[in-house]
Amino acid sequence: MLQYLLLLFALALPSAAMANDSLDPAARERCLAWMNTRDSRAPAEVRTVAPDTLCADFTSDLTADSRDAFLAQMARIPAGVTPQVIVRSLGGDVDLGMDMGDAILDRKASVHAYQMCASSCANYLFLAAHTRHVMPGSVVLFHGGMVPRLKRGRSVTAEGRKAIQASIERQDAFLRRAAVYPRLFEWMDRLNRPNFMVMRYCPADRRITLIQLSDTVLAGIGAPVASNEGPRDQKALDAALSQFGPNVGGGCYWDHPVAL
Repeated sequence: MLQYLLLLFALALPSAAMANDSLDPAARERCLAWMNTRDSRAPAEVRTVAPDTLCADFTSDLTADSRDAFLAQMARIPAGVTPQVIVRSLGGDVDLGMDMGDAILDRKASVHAYQMCASSCANYLFLAAHTRHVMPGSVVLFHGGMVPRLKRGRSVTAEGRKAIQASIERQDAFLRRAAVYPRLFEWMDRLNRPNFMVMRYCPADRRITLIQLSDTVLAGIGAPVASNEGPRDQKALDAALSQFGPNVGGGCYWDHPVAL
């Protein structure tokens, strides 16, 4: 799964005014202008672009330093003010993602996904948000989380199994705290194995590695979206992913019930 953290941005998607949120347009434009000058290989970085707005660009792997910068700048937003987080991220370390997700939960922050919010960004930043927004042409993509199957790998040591179990337990507590369907990632793990009952809903001409959940599905698992200016069907998702180059895995737009 971690191979999908190596996705590259081929171009900058256009920005547009967003509706039904409290994100300051000037702060949004400052954030996007900065992100659009950055190389996809630039180190993860966080900037404060308004008193209530963080601009988090995690196109390369998350690090403890980028996590610490995010938490420190979030802590500087005054109590009683709803933080706004604009994020572009290919994901990264699960526990670093949950550290930031916990801070988002603590502050009941809004998250605005820009261009791509994948993997740990989708799992632990987007799901943690009090209000969720998908900016124009942007995608929120899942490919699974921490699940029991990972402990059964032949190369996993006893110490590794303990670490995986600790992450699973933390993830379970995180999902309960976020009021999100607690077995979401166990269900999603079925996409990593042959399962005709699941895959019949996805394109048959590719190996599916990424999944976009529709607004209806997100609402059904406890993560409603306040505004979505991204793809709303399979054709639109394919078009959006094509702009990020050939290294992006096959995507499936999912608009069916999620349940084990």
